[in-house]
Amino acid sequence: MKVLMIGSKISVPGGITRVVKNYIQAGIKEKVEFEYFPTYLGKSNFANILYFIKQYTTLYIRFFLFNKNYDAAHIHMSYKGSFLRKKQIIKMLKRKNIPVVLHMHGSQFKDFYYNGSNEKKKEITETLDNTNTIIALGKEWKEFYETISKTKVISLDNAVFPKPILDDNNKTYITSMGILSKRKGTYDLIDVVRKLDSKIDKRYKFVLAGNGEVENSKKQIKEFELEDRFILTGWISDEELIEKIYRKSLIYILPSYNEGMPMSILEAMSYGIPVVSTVVGSIPSVITDEENGFLVEPGDIKNLEEKIKHLIDNDEIRRQMGENNKLKIDNEFNIFENMDKLLGIYKEVNNQ
Repeated sequence: MKVLMIGSKISVPGGITRVVKNYIQAGIKEKVEFEYFPTYLGKSNFANILYFIKQYTTLYIRFFLFNKNYDAAHIHMSYKGSFLRKKQIIKMLKRKNIPVVLHMHGSQFKDFYYNGSNEKKKEITETLDNTNTIIALGKEWKEFYETISKTKVISLDNAVFPKPILDDNNKTYITSMGILSKRKGTYDLIDVVRKLDSKIDKRYKFVLAGNGEVENSKKQIKEFELEDRFILTGWISDEELIEKIYRKSLIYILPSYNEGMPMSILEAMSYGIPVVSTVVGSIPSVITDEENGFLVEPGDIKNLEEKIKHLIDNDEIRRQMGENNKLKIDNEFNIFENMDKLLGIYKEVNNQ
């Protein structure tokens, strides 16, 4: 079976490329005749547009001049620019009668849809309807896409590699990975640390690993005189450095205001780290409150502070939550089982 997968350039930071890398590392190239084709460069708007035009033209020539064909196309889509780019590619693929599996990632796709005009809503629905199968990240997102499209929607959770559980004797990091922004709850977390500063041991450091509003975050940290509490790493692409951070992490925090199914949470769980996050997107299908982490409402700074403090103070609760996370990854979010389900989706659309 020949499969064309389309997404961002592998060097672009973010959850989509983490998903793609995991499939490649898990051996998808040994299961199907696989090609990955990027259409987004992750640079300036002008550079991104030029890159897309180049890649779109390459596909067009390949399909209609050289008559190249595939048994399935697997497209990773977010919202805004990602939607506009992938809409054009979906049209091309349908002209070529190549079955399309649309893998939806956009944490803000509901806002993108509901805040749009009637014409925009119609454009979105027509694009989704022009595919063979939609992959949604969890049942919450599956239910949403089923309300706006007639295309079959399948819930397929993100997944990661199982890892050995780690002793937390020397763990001093309380970590958050991702774009630094209001949407991700970065400033809420900084405010929480201000309240916790005098209540927890000075050896605990809060790691913000990501790009985005780095300077604004540094400014707020400086205003609160918390420079000794924070480590801002910028975006990390090196797998060994990411692993080093997780191995030193006592707790993982993601206080987002909207999400899909964050890869960073699953990766933290795979290292046996308890998670404190918010009740948004498909996070409640991954984190069960008081079982493998704690869930709070977005913006509930007081509750977020209490949950972090509770985990810092209680070794046994951390240990048990960490073990529960390991089991959950092994049994429910294992990349090898996930890939088998994905291969089944490819076969299904190819036989339609």
